Amino acid sequence: MAETELMVIRGATDGTNTTGTFSLLSDLIYGNVTFVRIPKGMKAKIWWKTLSGEGETLVSLQYTHDVTASSPTYIDIEKVKLNSMGELSLEKRRPVVLHGFNGKEAFRLTWVQPNAKLAYIEIGVEFE
Repeated sequence: MAETELMVIRGATDGTNTTGTFSLLSDLIYGNVTFVRIPKGMKAKIWWKTLSGEGETLVSLQYTHDVTASSPTYIDIEKVKLNSMGELSLEKRRPVVLHGFNGKEAFRLTWVQPNAKLAYIEIGVEFE
């Protein structure tokens, strides 16, 4: 049986910009980060997302194969949209699985809003 670690990661928009990359924090992360690196040979399984806020917000889960590159190329894996003020909770029966092949892979969360508002994201990630 493989050892796993469940990590709850949270982030918030800054309320002043209509686009950006979430600054992420967790009890297992020291300080704030803009991406989470996937260790070599492991998988990051994203089981749930909760998005809440004061207005319309589109959140993208993005993945890169080489976060160490001078300009990493991120691809959109999944998008979640909050249509108006409120909360949206999504739980997956099958998680989004991101692989760490050589330890340079990472994921991040970005946002786009028509008008700058405060919004919050929380995701549940299992590392296996």
